[in-house]
Amino acid sequence: MRIDITSIAGINGAYLEVSRDIPTETLGSGFTGIELDETVHADLKIEYIEGFIIVKGNVSGNYASQCGRCLKDIKDEFDIEINENFMHMSKDMNNVDDYLYDGGHIDLTIPLLDNILLSFPGVILCSNECKGLCEVCGANLNETHCTCEKDVINIKMEKLKDFFNQ
Repeated sequence: MRIDITSIAGINGAYLEVSRDIPTETLGSGFTGIELDETVHADLKIEYIEGFIIVKGNVSGNYASQCGRCLKDIKDEFDIEINENFMHMSKDMNNVDDYLYDGGHIDLTIPLLDNILLSFPGVILCSNECKGLCEVCGANLNETHCTCEKDVINIKMEKLKDFFNQ
């Protein structure tokens, strides 16, 4: 998503307001295990302040995934805040926290992708109380109670079972 910033570049305090639906296909395929709807919506304020382009706002959309414990299909929404800085390429390149821009455009594709990916937890759960699957029979423990014997010891770890009794 490229934004023309020629109207604000070089004018302290000048800003643009952008409200757009962004096709998720333009964001790339970095969403392993998470499927976004066809579009995400961005409401952004893009401001020029002392040589920097500051991008603030919200990005929202819907996603589908699977619970990391019970494998139940999940459909939910996300709504995240974005606050990113863009530094002109001719400036001091030692600040690795800022994105770079050159010319009269900024490309928001990578910052949007980064923020969306980082907003999801490492393991998506259907609920915090999810009990997961039985390790023996595979039954969903949220829906049923199984009678499997849980004291099965992994042969590779059997020597460790008495470690703390010494």
